[in-house]
Amino acid sequence: MAIETNQGLSAESIRGKKPAGPFGLNAEKAGNIAMAGLFLLFIFTFAIAQLVLPDRQFSAQENRYLTAKPAFTWQKLRSAQYMSQIETYLTDQFPGRDNWVSFKALAQHMSNQKENNQVYFAADGYLIGKPQAVNPDIFEKNLQSVKGLEEAGYQVALLVSPMAGQVLRDNLPAWAYGPEQAEMLAQLDRKAPELFVNAEPYLDQAAAAGRQVFFRTDHHWTMAGAYQAYLAYMEWLGEPAVPMTALKEEVVSDNFYGTLWSKNSLPGIKPDSISVFQPLDPGVTSAGAGDSLTPEVTYFDGSKTWQTDSLYQAEFLQKKDQYAYFLGQNQALVVIRRQGAEEGNGQGAAAEAKSAVAGAKPGAGADRGAGEAGVGAKAEAGSAGRKLLIFKDSYAHAFVPFLLPHFDEIHLADLRYWKQDPIAYLKEQGIHQVLFLYNADDFAGDRSISQVGAYLARHK
Repeated sequence: MAIETNQGLSAESIRGKKPAGPFGLNAEKAGNIAMAGLFLLFIFTFAIAQLVLPDRQFSAQENRYLTAKPAFTWQKLRSAQYMSQIETYLTDQFPGRDNWVSFKALAQHMSNQKENNQVYFAADGYLIGKPQAVNPDIFEKNLQSVKGLEEAGYQVALLVSPMAGQVLRDNLPAWAYGPEQAEMLAQLDRKAPELFVNAEPYLDQAAAAGRQVFFRTDHHWTMAGAYQAYLAYMEWLGEPAVPMTALKEEVVSDNFYGTLWSKNSLPGIKPDSISVFQPLDPGVTSAGAGDSLTPEVTYFDGSKTWQTDSLYQAEFLQKKDQYAYFLGQNQALVVIRRQGAEEGNGQGAAAEAKSAVAGAKPGAGADRGAGEAGVGAKAEAGSAGRKLLIFKDSYAHAFVPFLLPHFDEIHLADLRYWKQDPIAYLKEQGIHQVLFLYNADDFAGDRSISQVGAYLARHK
């Protein structure tokens, strides 16, 4: 009987031969090589595209300037600074970056993640920014600056708006809400009850009634939200507000994608609408309309001035930053003067506004005492019409149109860019009433607000 043996047979014969692919390779090896080839093709294609395509200066989708190619120096190379800058540059200039950013947001959303790039995927189509941590040192210095100005003899109000994450907290993912912002607002009410304008109850009530008080894709309040803050400020002043029944709503854009969408870039989010509130009777109630209340607006960006005759800049509705429809983008100083108001000192509105934005130099009037400035402002306010200075962030832009019936002049100073002496400015312009208007994130984290306190100390 013959005995079968496997002597002389190869390992391949025992296991079974795999069919040969191209160039004599088996299917498994051919597949691995093809996958590696596709990966290398992908890498080299993007590398060549990055070399050939021109660098972009600005991303409209992200609403920010992109990193330019860094200059090479041996010192930067030795310190590793150059490689860090190159990494940021390559990330910003990656071909098809906008599409990849949107793809990342979509992938995270589909995987049931509730946050992307510090922005929450909230209910009802809202994107809500993650609140910034309160810096106790900055908060306290800012509050002391506000209180110090009031102690110097000025009528001072502090309006700090809660962010959407506080007012619309029920829209947040269950685990996302934190009470830190509410606690900060409670501190303001406790530490400065005579100065603090609490707009949160007004915003809460309007939101509960179905009003959209914050944009769904942007961190700002809508003009309807700003109106609620206006009601709170008028109550603080003890004056009647223009009722909503005396205003008509006009939609000026229905395709607004704001700052939160720029950070998140989730596809499928519906755009916001931008509405303004115009008076039914322009001569009596209006923000920017009618002969008697037509504004003359002078802008100062730190180096040059220009003027318009409207609180609204329609050209921004054709750009990415549509919120800039309200008073344009952030400028160092804006002076709004009603053309129908009494001029008081004999200067024309244009001359007076240009003098206001260009006349004082940083540090000017530092020899005046703070008490003298306050008394002088009180004495001069009545003779030149009612004036208001607002230290502000961009939340003031949708808010200020409601104030036009109440003030002959409104000065808006952004302390991040405006480097004049605010105490000297108040004296020179005969301004006694002051409003600090900031969102909660900025008031708790913007160091520039404490400049007011620093200049007050110089005047002592």
